[in-house]
Amino acid sequence: MRVGSRQGVMFRRSLFLLLLVLALGCDRGAESDLPISGTIGEFSLRDQSGKAFGNADLRGKVWVAAFMFTRCPTVCPRMMGVMKKLQAQAKAKSLPLHLVSFSVDPENDSPEVLQAFAKKYEVDQATWSFLTGDYEAVKRTSVEGFKMALEGKADPDAEDFGILHGSHLVLVDKQLRIRGFYSTKTDAELEKLLQDAEGLTR
Repeated sequence: MRVGSRQGVMFRRSLFLLLLVLALGCDRGAESDLPISGTIGEFSLRDQSGKAFGNADLRGKVWVAAFMFTRCPTVCPRMMGVMKKLQAQAKAKSLPLHLVSFSVDPENDSPEVLQAFAKKYEVDQATWSFLTGDYEAVKRTSVEGFKMALEGKADPDAEDFGILHGSHLVLVDKQLRIRGFYSTKTDAELEKLLQDAEGLTR
């Protein structure tokens, strides 16, 4: 009886440890399934209120980045619509997701212009930052940090206003690591982005 009791205790302990490992493994799985495509380097810009804003302000948050400019005649209006929908759906799920829009036309997009732009789209600025600053700093952040092309400066007479920039949304985790790129063209991509972001917040 004594031996049997001891074996029973050992069995229960082993079972408990096995279940604990499985539980922890499942919890990490949602995050580990996402590839790591690099780490965002340091940047220092200004937000729509004129305050200094950099990568340190985003550490510890799950966030989505996009590159845009207020005079953009093509992809940016659609991107803004998708991000506004993303913000609303994240809020409905109580998902702590921050949005960050980097202006690729900083010569025009001052903090005041970005503030008016945010109000025009009626976004919740508590969880959405619009950033501007030195063009070279923005370009370096886009190309080196997010692995997304950025070429040209604003020219009203040129196609696409003379600026070529990435149009995907980029999911970044709490350690400032890129975890996914998402098209703004389909609802399926938006749903996947929300699902992946939810996994990173656990």
